[in-house]
Amino acid sequence: MHHTRKWLAATAALTATLAVAACGDDGGSGSGSGGDASGTYRIALVLKPLDNTYFGAMEKGASEEAKKSGVELTTVAAASVTDDSGQANKLNSLVSSGYDCYIVNPTSGTNLLRPLVPVSKDGTPIVNIDLPISADAAKTNDVTVTTYIGTDNETAGAAAGEAMLSVAPSGKVAAIGGLAADPGSLARIKGFKDKVAGQLDVFQTVAADADRLKAKNAAAAIIRGNPDVKGFFTVSGDMSLGIQEAVTQAGKQGQIAVIGIDGTEDQLKDIQNGGMPAAVEQFPYLMGAQGVQACLAARDGKSVPAELPTPVLVVTKDNAAEALASFPAPPESFSYDNPLG
Repeated sequence: MHHTRKWLAATAALTATLAVAACGDDGGSGSGSGGDASGTYRIALVLKPLDNTYFGAMEKGASEEAKKSGVELTTVAAASVTDDSGQANKLNSLVSSGYDCYIVNPTSGTNLLRPLVPVSKDGTPIVNIDLPISADAAKTNDVTVTTYIGTDNETAGAAAGEAMLSVAPSGKVAAIGGLAADPGSLARIKGFKDKVAGQLDVFQTVAADADRLKAKNAAAAIIRGNPDVKGFFTVSGDMSLGIQEAVTQAGKQGQIAVIGIDGTEDQLKDIQNGGMPAAVEQFPYLMGAQGVQACLAARDGKSVPAELPTPVLVVTKDNAAEALASFPAPPESFSYDNPLG
C-alpha cells in the first residue's frame, strides 16, 4: 500500500514521535517463536466476532496483506463483543504455541492483558488495533504494546463537522452518541463540536446506545420539538440509518442532513441513492492490513510509530460509487501517508 498524501492534520501530530519496536535480540521473535520449521514468519490475529462486517473487514485486510507478504496468519475471534474470557482463552492457546507477532483487537481494555504478559516478557511484538488496551493496566502488568493502530475519533468527528458545514453552514444541529460514557463516542462528539463551534449551534446531545431504533426515536422527538433543526451528527453507521428513517418519515428529506461515522455498505448505498449527504468512512480493512505491516516492520528492525491513526474518508454522492466498488478496502483514488510502507 504505497500511498502518499497529507490526509488529515492530526496524523502528523500523532505520528511525529516514532518509537523503535523492541522486539527481542533477533529483531522480531520471542523465545520459542522464530517461525516454524520452514522459517515462515507466523502472526496471530485476535479479533471480535467475524460475522460482524466491521471485524470481518479487519480479518480480510490482514489476510490479504499476509498472503501478499508470504507470512502465515492464524485468526481467532471472540464469540460476541462481550466475550472477554472466551477471547482471552483463545489468545492463551495461541501464546502456548508461540507466534512471532500478535495483533489484538480486545473486547475490553483489560481482558487480554494476562495472556499478553509472557508475550511482552519475551519481547515479542504486540500490535493493538481498534479498541485500545488500557495504558495504565498495561503498565501495571508490565505489558508493552509495540504500536496502536485505529481511527482517531476526534479527527473522525472533525471530518464529519467539516462535511456538515458544507451542507448546513448555519443553524441548529443535534448530536446522537452511543453509550453515554463510551470514550470513543465522546471523542467523536468532541471532534465534531470543536469543528463546527461558532458556526453551528449544537443545541442537543443525546445517547442512543449505538442502537438504530433508539437513534430513530430520539431523532423523531428532536424533529417534532425543533422543526428548524438543520442536521444530525451521529457516531455510528447503524444509528445514521435510523436517524435518516426519522427524517424521511417526517417529510424532511433534503432539508435535514444526517452525517454519521463508519461508512458501512448500507450508508454508502443510501448516499448513492440520494439519502444522506455524506458519511465518514473508517477502514477496519486497513487496520488489519497495517497490523500485519507493523509486525513485518518490527521483524525487520524498522521504526514503528507508537500510534498510527487509520485514515478516514468523507464519502459523498460524488465518490460513493467508487467507495462501494472497493468496499471494504479504500478506493483506488484515496491516498494517505503510510509510514509502514
